[in-house]
Formats: sequence, structure tokens, C-alpha cells
Amino acid sequence: MRDMIKVPARESVSSRQIEDAIRELSPDKRTAFLQETQKFPCLRRIPELNKLADSIVASWNLEPFSLSSRRWHRIPCERQIGLAFFDPKTKSLSAELTIVECRNLSIEGISFFHDMPILSREVAITFDLEQTEREFIVVSLAWSRFSKAHLFQSGGRFLYQIGMDASLSETG
Repeated sequence: MRDMIKVPARESVSSRQIEDAIRELSPDKRTAFLQETQKFPCLRRIPELNKLADSIVASWNLEPFSLSSRRWHRIPCERQIGLAFFDPKTKSLSAELTIVECRNLSIEGISFFHDMPILSREVAITFDLEQTEREFIVVSLAWSRFSKAHLFQSGGRFLYQIGMDASLSETG
């Protein structure tokens, strides 16, 4: 959720003013974070997202606030995640897990790098690579592009969270 503090041009801001603003905004932002991640409780375990919920993010983009469709900032997230192909009709996951590289993350969505094109509009991702029981978030892919580095980059919005055991397909 974007919080804005207006400071008149060329007026300096004291560290005391910044600390007061952080104290004032942090409890509300933390509450909003917990409320908006009710559908995706596994996101609450990601340290980068917790830092986002507890901090004020400054933006110097010239983009007018009213034109932005994002309620939460994206943050860089350089970690490996698991991707499983998901059949939206049968609500089943493929048994094969592909490791991809997360690029950035928000409470509402994700973007990641991958080697091969993805032919489905919905995939499931997991952050629990070291766990024996994994939780997945189904992502509706909104875009994909091919980079100069010969990698695909895709991104989309989170739809809902599922457990691996409840919807695992026997076909891989």
C-alpha cells in the first residue's frame, strides 16, 4: 500500500520528522500487510516482504499516482523459486518442479526469469524449496518477454494459495 508524505519543494526534512512518519505509518501498513496476505499466508514468511511492510518506500518516478495500478511497491527478490505447471480446469499441479529465478515481488504479484517459454496462462510457484511439504501460489501470468540475455521474463498476479498434496497430478 502506497503511503505518501508531502514535503514542499526545497524544504529540508529532519530525521525526527522521518522517524515520526515511520512510527505513524508502520502500524497501519503492518495491519494492511497482514490483512492483504490472508489469502497467501506463505508470503508472510518471506523476509523481503516483511521489510516492505515495515518501511516507507520513496519513489522519484514522474508517474502520476492516479495512473499507477499497483497498491504495493515491488521489491527486488533475487532467490530461486519453484515453478509447477498448473491445469486450471482440473486444479492439479504437474509432478515436475522447475527452478526459476525470482526477479521482483510484491504482495499482489511476482516476476521471474526462466529458460523455456511457458505455454500456460496459470502456473503455481513455491518459495519452500527446502521444505518437504510445500505451499504453492497460483499465478495468472499477464506478460512475458525475451531478453537480450536469452532468458524469458514473465510476471503476473497472485490468484490463490494451494497445498502440494491436495492437488498433485500423477502426470509430469
